[in-house]
Amino acid sequence: MVYLDNHTTTSPCGPALDRLRSENVPSLDNQTQILYDFVGAEIADRFVFTSSGAEAINQVHWTVFLELARKEGKCHFITSAFEDAPMTQSLKRLEELGCFVKIVPFTREGQIDFVRLAELISPRTALISISLAQGLTGVVQPVEEIAKLAKEKNVLLHVDATYALGKIATPFHGLDYLTFAGDRLHSVKGSGGLFAKAGRPLLPFILGGEEQGGLRGGSLDTPSFLALTAAVNQATLFLDTMNLEVARLRDRFEEGVVREIPTAKVLFQDALRLPNVSVICFPRAHQEAMLFLLQRKNFLASIGGSYMPQLSRLLMASGLDEQLAQTAVSFSLSRYTTQAEIDKAIALLSDAVRQLYALSQDLFS
Repeated sequence: MVYLDNHTTTSPCGPALDRLRSENVPSLDNQTQILYDFVGAEIADRFVFTSSGAEAINQVHWTVFLELARKEGKCHFITSAFEDAPMTQSLKRLEELGCFVKIVPFTREGQIDFVRLAELISPRTALISISLAQGLTGVVQPVEEIAKLAKEKNVLLHVDATYALGKIATPFHGLDYLTFAGDRLHSVKGSGGLFAKAGRPLLPFILGGEEQGGLRGGSLDTPSFLALTAAVNQATLFLDTMNLEVARLRDRFEEGVVREIPTAKVLFQDALRLPNVSVICFPRAHQEAMLFLLQRKNFLASIGGSYMPQLSRLLMASGLDEQLAQTAVSFSLSRYTTQAEIDKAIALLSDAVRQLYALSQDLFS
């Protein structure tokens, strides 16, 4: 954790920082400022460097549980139906400790049902905890409207920006907590972060720390921290590329797939979504068989699983027909994706779909 606020008069990193300076490594305070600038945080806001996005999410939930649920009786938490395992499992643990977790549904456009969200908030609601964007669908949530509602209802708002950082502008303004995983920014896997608005409660999730402001036990993993700031620097430089060139390549990919496979159906095209994510349904081609064929062609795609929810369940939760949802595959581009790779991907995908259509034609004749 690297800690900055208006009251900092000496380095929060102590001997470690002096040693780094003697080795001509950039100041950790300056490196931390890169992260603050990246999300538009104020100097009075607090930042905790964590080992992962999961740890950051757990620290937020644990803080709110100890400070609001136990002390003030505000034991209601709200999350969405689209969250990854770190969010859902952390809240599940709070349920086992006597809290209540409410799940807000989604619209057909893949966004949180704002009307239903407002209805779920009660005087005992402590926290709304959601992702800024869903990693599989790419749909971006209306965070500004949600932040306004949370402020009106005196409810804290936590947003996990793991999939959105580096893809779209992600301002911290209006939020109480923001978390993220560093590896999704092309940093090392042992990196993540948590921002807490000035004045909001924040307690250590791992006890026993002193040199890092007491908000995280153990010593600072300096190499991972510097890797994170380097990745953030690069993400800042490539932000326009993500929103212009990568978005163009995504559209080229979708247009090429539909041209080659007229039965294909691109989802969420009219919704606000990340510039690098595309979800496409291929009627008559089951998603698991599709994924198997694509992996044999060294073409990586996703249908969820592991720490992510199942893509088909997410789509059914948004009102998509079950049979069609089971033919959906999620594709993700990076800032390093080239047009040649997109054109090759279209050809490989078309070939895989035709193989599956040929195998299943007797079933659908």
